[in-house]
Amino acid sequence: MPYTPKYTSVGEIENYLLTTIADTFKAQVETWIGVIESYIDKYTDRNFKADTSATTKKYEVEGLAESFGTKIRKNLFIDDCVEITELKINDNIIDPTDYFIYPANELPKTRIVLDNDSGLSFVVGQQNIEVKAKWGYSVSPPNDIVFVATVLVAGIINYGKGLSSVRSEAIGNYSVTYGDEISWQDFQRAKEILDSYKKLNI
Repeated sequence: MPYTPKYTSVGEIENYLLTTIADTFKAQVETWIGVIESYIDKYTDRNFKADTSATTKKYEVEGLAESFGTKIRKNLFIDDCVEITELKINDNIIDPTDYFIYPANELPKTRIVLDNDSGLSFVVGQQNIEVKAKWGYSVSPPNDIVFVATVLVAGIINYGKGLSSVRSEAIGNYSVTYGDEISWQDFQRAKEILDSYKKLNI
């Protein structure tokens, strides 16, 4: 089954390189797109095109023993998502009116806060909290991630063509090559963009 690109396309790469990619070569380019998209996801620890169907992930909170009992947990940090369709605590479905999703006015959503008036808390346990959501950073990949994917795949194509290069560099298991200073600057900018999206796991 052919790979379905998420972050860039043959057309985007053609526009960047100002060239037409032969039909017989497009399948190979899409393979490289898949390689670069996996590299981007692993490097940043994110998925920039959210799932279209909601799936469940399990979470848990740790207890802190205090003189007055276990600390009440109202906050739960979760993986990037664009929509939460269901929250369960100890197999009990929580009414959506009993919690808030943050950040309030932007994506991705990364935190669930239980309403103080709900009387609920995230109970200490092992994988006893279930969140069903459409996981990912955004509904569609941000424009700068499209740029990154396009620039990196273009670099692989250039390397394969044996382009006389300004500079080359390894990206994962592949090498990228750029034949002029402007495209090399694009590559440097692409690396900066990836660094800016890198998830900080606390």
